[in-house]
Amino acid sequence: MPEFAEALTRAVEASGLSLERIQHHLELRGVQVSLSTLSYWRRGRSRPERPESLAAVAALEEILKLAPGTLTGSLGDKRPRGRWVERAAALEGIWQEAAIDLGRAIARVDKLMPYPARYVSVRDLTVIGPDRREVEMRTSAVIEAFEDGVDRILVARTADEADHSPGEIVADKSCRVGRVRTDPEHKLLVAEIILDRVLRAGDTALVDLRFISDAGADSVSADRSFVRSQRDYVMEVEFHPDAVPVRCHGFSRSEPGAPEVETGELWIGTTASTHLVVHEAQAGCVHGIKWEWE
Repeated sequence: MPEFAEALTRAVEASGLSLERIQHHLELRGVQVSLSTLSYWRRGRSRPERPESLAAVAALEEILKLAPGTLTGSLGDKRPRGRWVERAAALEGIWQEAAIDLGRAIARVDKLMPYPARYVSVRDLTVIGPDRREVEMRTSAVIEAFEDGVDRILVARTADEADHSPGEIVADKSCRVGRVRTDPEHKLLVAEIILDRVLRAGDTALVDLRFISDAGADSVSADRSFVRSQRDYVMEVEFHPDAVPVRCHGFSRSEPGAPEVETGELWIGTTASTHLVVHEAQAGCVHGIKWEWE
């Protein structure tokens, strides 16, 4: 158990207070923290990072009759307390600067989600048209918040070298597109996706997106790079009945630019589609599907 979670658990048990009573004492001090967040902190599933969360920890020290710094000092240096502030500043730079290398800007942010959240599951569907070119990629995902206040995520898409541009993004159902930036030179698109409600810790949300392609040649592959580890991932490719390849196979790379490893033949069914299932995709790796037309 992380040091902070262990220290908080000991303090709560010694106080004899329930989490409901602790939450009530926080509210009396004008501090809003959900029961699920307190539970996550205690079990080590998440940790305070944002300024308002750190303020809540300082209030907890008072409520639990601890010396100042007992809990805040146990947070350690694994994640600097200013990380969320620094991350927010880096993200805002994406939208504010007139000319920017988006790839370099994103490299300054260790995750594309500006708030503590994760993908529970992801499913991508790439649609290939009768001219053998990619029409669009549809993404359906479930995200889970680790702390209160998650109301948006950030997504990025890079086009293939043969594509004219990174295309466009459209949100369906339970979300909408916020700010969008493109880097034509690197064929990169970054978009802010606004959720239909503000999530509290433990809440989940559905995100359905469509990336409209601007293909400049026959498409021969589809892939996804994983910024963070992913437990369940499904990739599907749907071919037009007039454009069905002669062979399909899965592939992976340990990181972008690394040698490609073929992971096995994929069957194209009577619906002219194929799919790939990945369990426990590791952060930094690439998984995808390739096909041959002739």
